Amino acid sequence: MWSELLWIHATGVCALALNVAALMRTCERSLRIQSGLAGVIWALNNLLLGAHTAAALSLVSAGRTATSAATLSARDSVRRVVFAGFLVLTLIIGALTWHGWPSALMVLASVLSTFAVFYLRGRALRLAMLLVSALWMYNAWLYDSWEQMAANVLTAAAALYGAHRAEQAEARRVIATGGCRPSPAAASS
Repeated sequence: MWSELLWIHATGVCALALNVAALMRTCERSLRIQSGLAGVIWALNNLLLGAHTAAALSLVSAGRTATSAATLSARDSVRRVVFAGFLVLTLIIGALTWHGWPSALMVLASVLSTFAVFYLRGRALRLAMLLVSALWMYNAWLYDSWEQMAANVLTAAAALYGAHRAEQAEARRVIATGGCRPSPAAASS
């Protein structure tokens, strides 16, 4: 019993730390890679708690987030196909692990997160993660996981802080370029 509780708390604290640190990053690729790693650890945490839908969707989240990091600069058609694949996978896993309406919140959070990591950047991505955290809060409360509750509160705060930092970085870019984006020819010289 103590050993299992120790694993539950250790995985929760580790995933919590990775999640918060990821959302405070301004580098889009680093954010996605670190969030993917946190997703694997959250999956283990949810499995230990007996939250099977959340565990399965956390694994999908980890794969989705890592894949989105690899496809950040891919063609739109590639991202659309990968997005559609993860969307279908999310819906199938949600159906296979369905445990009543609380599962609907997890599926909705996963669908929103899927869209966000493939199509949003900067401030918009971090604000979408704020809504995802709110949806996941019910799962944390339902399974009485203080680490997940703390993670959702801290992730929401980190998302707000990250959104602020991303907005500041964009403002500095606009000031530095006079509001103009450099042409591809100027960027290659």
